[in-house]
Amino acid sequence: MNLRSAGLLYGSDAHHLDHLAVICCLMEIPLIITDEELAEAAEKYYPNLEVTHIDTLSVANYVVTHFEVIFYTIPRLLFEEIFFFAEQFQRKKIHTIWCPHGNSDKGHASIFMEALELEEIALVYGPKMIELLIKKGVFNQLKAHVMIGNLRYTYYRKNKEFYDNVVHQEISKKLPSALTTLFYAPTWKDAENSSSFYDVTPILIEKLPESTNLIIKLHPNLLHQGEGQTERLLMRYEDHPHVLFLTKFTPIYPILNYIDVYIGDMSSIGYDTLIFNKPMFFLNQNNRNVAEDPGLYLFKCGIEIKKEAYPDFYTIMKKHLASDTTNFTPLRKQVYDDTFCKEKNWPDLRHEILNTFSKFSDL
Repeated sequence: MNLRSAGLLYGSDAHHLDHLAVICCLMEIPLIITDEELAEAAEKYYPNLEVTHIDTLSVANYVVTHFEVIFYTIPRLLFEEIFFFAEQFQRKKIHTIWCPHGNSDKGHASIFMEALELEEIALVYGPKMIELLIKKGVFNQLKAHVMIGNLRYTYYRKNKEFYDNVVHQEISKKLPSALTTLFYAPTWKDAENSSSFYDVTPILIEKLPESTNLIIKLHPNLLHQGEGQTERLLMRYEDHPHVLFLTKFTPIYPILNYIDVYIGDMSSIGYDTLIFNKPMFFLNQNNRNVAEDPGLYLFKCGIEIKKEAYPDFYTIMKKHLASDTTNFTPLRKQVYDDTFCKEKNWPDLRHEILNTFSKFSDL
């Protein structure tokens, strides 16, 4: 079956790039990107990726003219809004395969995954994601699904020399020598008010211990929130010698390989960190109940810090660092194995995904 397929990143969702780029490399297909800056980042950070930049006004007609199957990370409902008229005009239906952009625990307490009710085929990381789709009532309508495991980690390993050089040029050269490098990856201020960024960032920076570097990777949506608060924070601390803000660096695994300690809240990057078995600290921004809240499932893989304890973060961190690996290694492995299925041979996985195209009845 030789169907024309491509990946699609519509708009400026930079946090989707790391996911779609790797899937396109797996499938050996182009990635269509409508944002010029993201297209440049894709060409810069993803070896062997074929990038096609098409502006938003032209992309619908271009896709419908040239392709039959599109891999994407948005719900079909949003896809229809963009491509409906082009499909009607050309009397052609574009089929879509939904791809996840992280294994976030957000969506348990709010309507989020329900938007996937029109999907026909989905790629999932492993058993845990299937369970969530079932819970949200958006699994049984699927004609097929494929468990893809941790593709991005595999891709990082395949290109480790390239990425280690990128990290050296864009991260380590910009920071002084340090005994410890911390990595803070906050999520954005979503409908569940998940982000700890505005409350904890001044504390993490102003109380930063000596011989410690702090890398802060902002969720792209944070740059458009807070009515300028984000920009003010960045300007306030941009000259701190031991702090580096990352706003355009999209690959995740090269950073996780480099750092010593992970700090997060509800970001799916926490799940990505598990494979490295490094100390993890989770900021409980809304003081939710870890024992009962499925949205805080990952918190058991590290140390929870409630909002009122943010000022004592470094005292808590120092106390737990020594025993971290011993205490959490088994749990991290268990959660990782539940989240990501076993690694598959790429040609076999590519063939498995291509076989699902037969589920599209009119192809």
